[in-house]
Amino acid sequence: MRTGKPVTVVLAVLLLCAPASGRDLTVVGFGGGYQESARTHLFETFAEKTGIGVSDDTYSGEMAKLYGMVEAGNVTYDIVMLEAPEMVRACDDGVLAPIDYVVVDAGKFVEGSTHRCGVGATSWGVALFYDASRHAEGPQNFADFWDVTRFPGKRALRAGPKMTLEIALMADGVPADAVYEVLHTPEGVQRAFSKLDEIRSHIVWWTTGAQPMQLVGSGEVDYAFGYTNRVLAADAGYALHWSTLLYSLDYWTVLAGSPLQDEAMAMIEWMTSSEQLRAQAQDWPISPANEAVIHDPALRAANPGMILNHSDEGLWIDTEFWMANGDDLEMRFTAWAAR
Repeated sequence: MRTGKPVTVVLAVLLLCAPASGRDLTVVGFGGGYQESARTHLFETFAEKTGIGVSDDTYSGEMAKLYGMVEAGNVTYDIVMLEAPEMVRACDDGVLAPIDYVVVDAGKFVEGSTHRCGVGATSWGVALFYDASRHAEGPQNFADFWDVTRFPGKRALRAGPKMTLEIALMADGVPADAVYEVLHTPEGVQRAFSKLDEIRSHIVWWTTGAQPMQLVGSGEVDYAFGYTNRVLAADAGYALHWSTLLYSLDYWTVLAGSPLQDEAMAMIEWMTSSEQLRAQAQDWPISPANEAVIHDPALRAANPGMILNHSDEGLWIDTEFWMANGDDLEMRFTAWAAR
């Protein structure tokens, strides 16, 4: 794979030309503290360096909206953060532009984090947490999370099959390294849904990353699986159990049909550079796919919330499994939840 031109060369070229579309370059992500830190250290610094206007927006992963923009030829988003299975599927469907690896330096990324249509942005994970000031003793593992007798109260899980089915199987005693082998079978899928049936009336479902924090913070929910970086950034005395970690990697992508593809590629090169990511790491517990940053011992020691520090304890969410089975399991989950 070709490696990129130095980012200084790319930026110098962009300084000579204003965006042809007459609008800002638009970056879309999942919001929260991560995006606030990215706005300060990645988005605004690129705008200052190049003179190119940059706006950002948030979404909840609604792929239909992205597909609709591309199909209608009315693309108003340029750079979009996507989870791995959605990135691969959208690439195959022609919704994403190929990454220009003449502009973006493929050599700076950790192995396995570059794709034809996306480059690694940051790892993320969910894990079990609760308010230790309200619960002197709380669930420590997946099985405890299901034990409503020892640990009464409401639980919060993500509204969807991805992560939820894995959690259910591990609560039923399936070892982490056997989860996807079991889920590959009809019996395994049924086992996961049967396990969810056991605590169905105790579950509050969330759809956005901010909701688990809000639910636990308000007392509406006692125990939740939520995004680890948000739990840590809240600094609210929450107990967080890394042994229940499920984790993956989000990708920076560019929508096909964006009139600002050249600018978007240059911005992706900028946002994944070591200098910018090191600055961002001072404000937010990021786990970037930049090799030099993620494996910096000093930075890892100063940032214990990095996913890499806990990956040995957790379950990597299998992109290929969800690529092959996601649509069917999504339909089944929707039907189950509507019962």
